[in-house]
Amino acid sequence: MIKLIRKRPPAKLTSAFVAQKTNQYKASRKSVWNIDWLKESLMDLSNGKCAYCECLLKKESNYMEVEHFHDKNQYPDKVMDWNNLLPSCKHCNGHKLTHDVVAVPIVNPFIDNPSNHLYFQYFRYKAKDTKGENTISVLDLNDCERKLVDTRFEIGNALQEALEEQLTKLDSYQNQPTVSKKNKLIGAVTNIIRQCLPESEYSALCATVLHSCEEYKKLKAGMQRCGLWTQKIAAYDVLSRSICLFK
Repeated sequence: MIKLIRKRPPAKLTSAFVAQKTNQYKASRKSVWNIDWLKESLMDLSNGKCAYCECLLKKESNYMEVEHFHDKNQYPDKVMDWNNLLPSCKHCNGHKLTHDVVAVPIVNPFIDNPSNHLYFQYFRYKAKDTKGENTISVLDLNDCERKLVDTRFEIGNALQEALEEQLTKLDSYQNQPTVSKKNKLIGAVTNIIRQCLPESEYSALCATVLHSCEEYKKLKAGMQRCGLWTQKIAAYDVLSRSICLFK
């Protein structure tokens, strides 16, 4: 989970439209939010990912659902409130269900910085405080049946292997520098860190693994000594660190 920025509502979501749909929902208690342009606007807020678990919502096995942070049944006036809507996967939305976030607060990535409440340990979400504990429990962020932890392990392990490979290539470059080796190394490292940026799937996990990895620290120091640490890589390094979930 990463901190998200709430943009302005879509132009079509006017006050009159919101009032009409809100009254319609209150009268019928039927869905009024399954609107393509509304879903697309919400997806844009999270780079096409679930606001909670960060899975990509356009993958074949995932379905984007409009999540109401304040439950629509308990807070019907917020059913079409732009600030109450989040893009969610079926798993997270299904587990949250009618949970009352006022009575038992959980992390809202558009308001809270998840790093203040959550951290990763052995590819599992851990809590820094009560809000973090509630979030993990309510959303089932360490769900075994969905194999969320297994998926995180596979991603983290692949990332570490890629860093080890580039560290070997750095040694090769230092022993016998060539333009080809230089460009390939810079390109590969740039792509690795790009996986740890906010728009990427499971970016908080990837960024945390990256900046916790000794191989990355050695790779960074070696590339800086050789003058291979480009401005783009440096910018990616700073941005990825900003979304890490450290203890």
